[in-house]
Amino acid sequence: MAAPSERRALITGGAGGVGAAVARGLARTGYHVVITDLDPDACAALAAEIAQDGGSAEGAALNVTDRAAVDALFSEQDAKGSIDTLVTSAAIVKPAPILDFDPDDWARILDVNLTGTFHCCQAAGRRMVQAGFGRIITISSVNGQIANSYRGAYSCTKGGVDMLTRLLAAELGASGVTANAVAPTPVDTPMILQVHGAQDRKRWTDQIPAARYAQPEEVAAAVAFLASEEAAYVNGHILNLDGGFMASGILLDR
Repeated sequence: MAAPSERRALITGGAGGVGAAVARGLARTGYHVVITDLDPDACAALAAEIAQDGGSAEGAALNVTDRAAVDALFSEQDAKGSIDTLVTSAAIVKPAPILDFDPDDWARILDVNLTGTFHCCQAAGRRMVQAGFGRIITISSVNGQIANSYRGAYSCTKGGVDMLTRLLAAELGASGVTANAVAPTPVDTPMILQVHGAQDRKRWTDQIPAARYAQPEEVAAAVAFLASEEAAYVNGHILNLDGGFMASGILLDR
């Protein structure tokens, strides 16, 4: 395994929210980070910020639903050095009752959250198997394990991401590649602010023993652990980062 200063991580959805926190966190520990997102200017701005803080980073535009673009980006990175750590943070959400869910919205959410994750995991995984080492870390959600109303497509994609992660762990583990997921409750990010109003926040915090949302930096810390040498024997695990949410039932004191 290469030292952190020699390792290269590619983050999808890396220009903001959880992805940006992951990029900053891995860069601080010595990784070269490749920040990918739809907005090349946002990727470049974050890369410049990381470089100014003494880290090593670059930005690249990427639409994870475009398989040709995914393959092209990984081929470009091959010439610079292998990507040995992949973090799939790109995701979208749109709330609606399942009986009223627009089929076009359903298809788009699956295309980004699940198929886009598959594209990147397959491209990275093939290279990691050849190299005999790799870390695949998917960003999932507790919504992939329980049925929260009005989150139909998002929940189904995150359940699919969990199973994809386990399949990668099972099939690639003998080649020195681990695959794990981080599954948080809602995280305080711009995406959540767009879909969670005051009532949503109260309902969530009333049922989370920690009584708050997760912070992006907390997700980044979990990712950094799963990418580390200390996590070499952690494989196929769905790490709930949830303040005790999945361990609890009705909180009668709330």
